[in-house]
Amino acid sequence: MYRIVKDGTELALIEAPNYVRRAGNGCFVLCREEEAAGIAYNGTVYHLLGREELEETESVILEAADAGAEIRAARESAENNARLSGQLSAAARLYVQAATDVPDATALEMPDLFKTWEEALEAGAQLEKDTILNDGGTLYRVVQAVTPQAHQPPHGEGMLAIYRPIDTAHAGTEEDPIPWVYGMDCTSGLYYSYNAAVYLCKGDMKPCVWAPGTAGLWQWEAVE
Repeated sequence: MYRIVKDGTELALIEAPNYVRRAGNGCFVLCREEEAAGIAYNGTVYHLLGREELEETESVILEAADAGAEIRAARESAENNARLSGQLSAAARLYVQAATDVPDATALEMPDLFKTWEEALEAGAQLEKDTILNDGGTLYRVVQAVTPQAHQPPHGEGMLAIYRPIDTAHAGTEEDPIPWVYGMDCTSGLYYSYNAAVYLCKGDMKPCVWAPGTAGLWQWEAVE
């Protein structure tokens, strides 16, 4: 194998060089090593340093390389990268599992990094407000600090005041409102649907226990 080096940096590792020289008509043609002024690689002609000058070409050095050593080095590099990748993934998972400031949109891009409901149950530790859990593939944000109980999973009935599902299906626009559910977080400026009507949320309600259309509640404005 041969290493092509340009300006001190490895350009490529090749099995065999394509030696070239300039023919009488000015074109480059393949030739034997002893006749060569340059090499052709990936459609480009390079001048071999120390050989006859080739105008309008960049100079490179051609070095013999130990194929076995190169393969071992490549394998070791791949193994090190895989090991580092695994360590980075583990570190990222530890961080997001304890974080309380991960935005919903960011969380939805990496659901597998969050602690599962089963892991939370096994740990038995209190879940801090705003941490995120993965329950059966759906992400839930902890609304208030709680110690997980097997009979009170995030998806369970009446648990929305404790675990808020992070909505993935609706944009919260007038055309695509979020279905309102008791206990969910409602954000000012987003639209929600309830009883076949659409409402604009005019003030944050986290959690929201007042249904859209509740008499005397300024935070909801019906969309005509």
